[in-house]
Amino acid sequence: MNALARLVSDTPELRDAYAALLSGIRLSAPLASGKSIMITSTQPNEGKTTVASCLAIAASLAGQSVLLIDGDLRRPSLASSAGITNGVGFGEVLGGCAETADTIYPVELFDDARGSGGISVMGAGGRSPEFLPSVDWKRARTTFQSISERFGLVLFDSPPILAANDALLLAGIVDGVLLVVGAGSADRHEVRKAKDQLEAVGTPLIGAVLNQFDPKIHGRGNQPYIGYNSDSYR
Repeated sequence: MNALARLVSDTPELRDAYAALLSGIRLSAPLASGKSIMITSTQPNEGKTTVASCLAIAASLAGQSVLLIDGDLRRPSLASSAGITNGVGFGEVLGGCAETADTIYPVELFDDARGSGGISVMGAGGRSPEFLPSVDWKRARTTFQSISERFGLVLFDSPPILAANDALLLAGIVDGVLLVVGAGSADRHEVRKAKDQLEAVGTPLIGAVLNQFDPKIHGRGNQPYIGYNSDSYR
């Protein structure tokens, strides 16, 4: 995650892209006063975990305190990327067998004070996803709403919607959902199906991110401001 933080911080175009995404989220009418967002995709390998991590980094650089939660109990990755070795995390909190204070870890991503906000990570933990249907989701929402009060932004990295039912269960405890769509790999019918399933849950779909876009393959759009972020200002 440190390498990703340096990449976002030191690449103006990437930093600005995520800053724009963050601004769009803040201005989202469906999100209203909520601040917990589930980031998901239709299928694996569309880049949802990378988008969640980069968005957390951008929010930190903007001065917000951020909690990044690994809600993917099937293929967890955030704890290892953040250097967290404790196996207690999101699954244990959901199951009521761990205190939140024992699962949230602050992560130092920068050697200097470029980011005035802090990033904390809650790993997935060690529980199998088979227990999820038996979770008291009303209690879980109350628990995570309480956690959200301590942070400016809470991001949940979830499993893909069409690959497992877990994401639809998790959608019930957040304020909004951001859908990551892989350019060239996502199927429009699958995207529409994912949208319909989220709408049935009732959690607002606040937007979508077109990820993995390659202008050599998908065509280059108009870029009137290319070069604007150069070191020389006129």
